[in-house]
Amino acid sequence: MTHPMMSRRIFAAAVLCSAAFTASAQDKFPSKPITVVVPQAAGGANDAIARVVAQKLGEQLGQSVVVENRPGAGGTLATGTTARARNDGYTLLLTSDSAHVIGPALYKNPGFDPVKDFAPVAPIATAGYVLVAHPSFPGNTVAELVTLAKASPGKYSIASAGNGTLNHLIGEMLQKAAGIQLQHIP
Repeated sequence: MTHPMMSRRIFAAAVLCSAAFTASAQDKFPSKPITVVVPQAAGGANDAIARVVAQKLGEQLGQSVVVENRPGAGGTLATGTTARARNDGYTLLLTSDSAHVIGPALYKNPGFDPVKDFAPVAPIATAGYVLVAHPSFPGNTVAELVTLAKASPGKYSIASAGNGTLNHLIGEMLQKAAGIQLQHIP
């Protein structure tokens, strides 16, 4: 059974506007390329999903759909920028729900309101998290990791996509649940 915190829903959100997909009499939507902002680095799961979605969306709409990666601050920078984009339907945000949940919980003013500034468009995919180690690591199970970490607090490290990201918080949850201390490497 997967713990609910160990999976994430990835969804697309469009900047909220009453006229988001309406156009003037002379313009037919979409009359120009659409940008899909991904607030994570290129090459990750969200990027890969965004590229598949962009290709299919472009084919269906007969318009170019460009994926723009803007990583940083656990997704809050790009999410804030997207929230301030024109409310015309040409800028979409494809992100995990962590940017909408964690950012506002961590930062007093993340630069956006996840409820007021965005409207969910569609759930796109789900993704799980796994704990991996180099083959030379002396432990082969989570129980062995916990035993090693308890014997040498702070000796072992755990990597994440950055401070405040979901995988960072999952690592913190592991430490708390197991009573261990790992060095976080963003």
